[in-house]
Amino acid sequence: MVFKVHVGPPQIAIHQGQTVLVSEQDGQINWPSEKGLYFLDTRIVSNWAIYANGEPWELLNGGAVNYHAARIFLTNKSILTEDGPIPPRTVGLTISRSIVGGMHEDLDITNNNLKPVRFQLEVALRCDFADVFEVKSGNIVRRGQITTEWSERRQRLRTAYSNRDFHRSLTITVSRATSKAVSANGRLSFEVALQPGEAWHTCLAYTLEDREQQLRAPHDCLAESRKSQHYPTMAEWLKTVVKIETSNEEFYRLFHQALEDMAALRLPIRGTDHMVFLPAAGLPWFVAPFGRDSLIVSLQNILIYPEFARGALEILGSLQAKDDDPYRDAEPGKILHELRYGELAHFKLIPHTPYYGTADATPLYLITLHAAWRATGDKGLLERHLPTAEGCLAWIDKYGDRDGDGFQEYQTRSPVGYENMAWKDSGDAVMYPDGSLVKGPKALCEQGPDSRIQSRPLPMVRHRAPRACKEGGGPPDGTRHVDGMGYSHAVRRSSGIQSVQLSDRLGVAARQCHHRYGVQILWL
Repeated sequence: MVFKVHVGPPQIAIHQGQTVLVSEQDGQINWPSEKGLYFLDTRIVSNWAIYANGEPWELLNGGAVNYHAARIFLTNKSILTEDGPIPPRTVGLTISRSIVGGMHEDLDITNNNLKPVRFQLEVALRCDFADVFEVKSGNIVRRGQITTEWSERRQRLRTAYSNRDFHRSLTITVSRATSKAVSANGRLSFEVALQPGEAWHTCLAYTLEDREQQLRAPHDCLAESRKSQHYPTMAEWLKTVVKIETSNEEFYRLFHQALEDMAALRLPIRGTDHMVFLPAAGLPWFVAPFGRDSLIVSLQNILIYPEFARGALEILGSLQAKDDDPYRDAEPGKILHELRYGELAHFKLIPHTPYYGTADATPLYLITLHAAWRATGDKGLLERHLPTAEGCLAWIDKYGDRDGDGFQEYQTRSPVGYENMAWKDSGDAVMYPDGSLVKGPKALCEQGPDSRIQSRPLPMVRHRAPRACKEGGGPPDGTRHVDGMGYSHAVRRSSGIQSVQLSDRLGVAARQCHHRYGVQILWL
């Protein structure tokens, strides 16, 4: 017996950066549903449909051609016109979409009939500007005002949403059409008249805006996109990653596909003074900075693309918690769990500004820093992030293990916080054998990062002076020795770490320092 296995819901999802499109297999966005065109955690387009004289089209085939582009092939049902009915399956419609910042949409119609055809092509769309959290929950609250403007001369439709100082807008520009568009009744309409074998084409450019940025759609059609110097080609990505040559074709295809999948997860984030790539947590709902996910992906790709780790360390380090904030489960030194940009986060109706409810992102930051240093040999990377690492260590001591039993506990202090904060963070992830839920505080035996920190060399230490030190014995000149990559480091400390110097002594000094001066060597 033969049967087809579907992995995931029947949908098409494409994205680039924080612009995500999730549609039905025929390219439409039905309402109500979770599908739509999303930008910075806001659903911009909530409904999209296309008709010929009011008749829907029939799906032939379609899907994503890569992570940021899709192509869908449709044909007509019977269309009633004033010139007589158009037989079914005699007119072809191809919808091509590509996302590079904004979205470029191509509509191509071919008359495969033996007679001329004439009909109205209608694109119906609606914008609800709903926050992604409300879309997922099914409880959408309209807080602001939506306005729409149509410019006949510019062939431009602009829909904007404003709620006090929160703004999102969509501008759709029609170009390259042989007939002008008309906007009425919530639809863009085109008159299509084709001789036998003739084709018709138009482009719709979707430009997305908030108060700080405007993401224009790519100018080129999908068929011409490879000619554009601004188009992100896979070749550019492949130049930056590790190359593998093998005679095993199956392994080569597996590795190449994995590279393409990782390219889809690149999330460009503005760093301190430049753009960096942070690995996103997943498609389509988690295209946002996440602590645990970004760090684990960075670790898994450390030998293939260490720039993921650089980006994660820089962005997550810059957002390390400085204050105690129970609403966001934030404590000094803690690494974030999730950062969102939608309306709910903007007005602090949810704690994701960022939210710090994770038990493992902080030790994972230390693990990733060590792995990145070992993979790149970049001492500057270590020096830049040592203050963040010291903050992580302080959090582990003071907040992570509150009772000092060696297990890291977690418990939310927020009325809207997460009950579970480990890698299994769904609400019912931790249960007793009888199925009842475990209430916090919780310490999971599979929570590995803290124990790993105690069992591998990490190039930074916590200085805990034993009684002998307090009685007069101590490291000379305030110097601490730490071990990493087989080398010993001398760290001079006054008010924080001021310098890190490599010495040529292999791990001996660090072990001596541990025994003589009570320096706890961290292992990762």
